[in-house]
Amino acid sequence: MYEIAHVGIVVRNTARSLEFYREVLGCTVIDSYDNDNACLTFLACGRQILELVEYKAAAGGERSAGPVDHIAFAVLDMDAAVSRLKQRNVPLAFDTPRLAGNKKILFFSGPDGERLEFVQTL
Repeated sequence: MYEIAHVGIVVRNTARSLEFYREVLGCTVIDSYDNDNACLTFLACGRQILELVEYKAAAGGERSAGPVDHIAFAVLDMDAAVSRLKQRNVPLAFDTPRLAGNKKILFFSGPDGERLEFVQTL
């Protein structure tokens, strides 16, 4: 069985997305480069890798097929995580975390409307 190497999401503005993923979620840049089609930035988010893909307009624009529904980030302290989102006026799907089995969950939006989730196992 293979493990997931990274999750790639399309962004409209790499700088804006980097500010969000670094400042709000605490991810760190581990690699960044351009190719003929896109600007690519790789972020370490805990033990996972997230790839931000900003397609160049001259290369045919954004890809739309096969969108990712959401990306979930595990948190140890849901209250602290939600407080951080609220301090930065991040759009929340609902005001307070909800219970889902033995987990607390909260969905929120990234800078390009990507659907993100915090999950705390109880």
